[in-house]
Amino acid sequence: MISPFEKFLLRKSKQFSKRLPLKIKDWKIFKGDRVMVNASGAKGQVGKVIDVNKHTSRLVVEGVKRRRVLRNGKFVLAEKPIHYSNVQLIDPESGLRTRTKWRYTEEGKKVRIAVKSGAVIPIPDQSEFEPVKDKPNKAKDTPLDEALRNTYTEALAAAEQMEQS
Repeated sequence: MISPFEKFLLRKSKQFSKRLPLKIKDWKIFKGDRVMVNASGAKGQVGKVIDVNKHTSRLVVEGVKRRRVLRNGKFVLAEKPIHYSNVQLIDPESGLRTRTKWRYTEEGKKVRIAVKSGAVIPIPDQSEFEPVKDKPNKAKDTPLDEALRNTYTEALAAAEQMEQS
């Protein structure tokens, strides 16, 4: 028999347990794609995908679902994430939203195909979204020969002399 306290703990653990979001197997939307929102109050709005979060299945679309956010004591307009299922890619031929499929070309390259028109939707260049690496500061950088210089031999020789005596 379960005690009332154990029942309480079971009820609370179910209440506060986090549900994991469903993982999407084949992502067809990438950073830089033009998408149209097909749900929520932003239905029909078109924008460019700024950020993709595959863990929560959400996208940030430029100019869509903007909210006022307090940053550094000032209110700034910022885009909020939208669920992956609430957006669709735009067909490059018709300019309307379309479903997409993955297909292989004769050369064996994997491409996205628009279902409505059959047009190939190219994957945008991801190099513009990679973080910029900081340039090393030459004045504060240690030269390679100085970094590889063996500096522990004098201390090691002194320790060996102390062990022998």
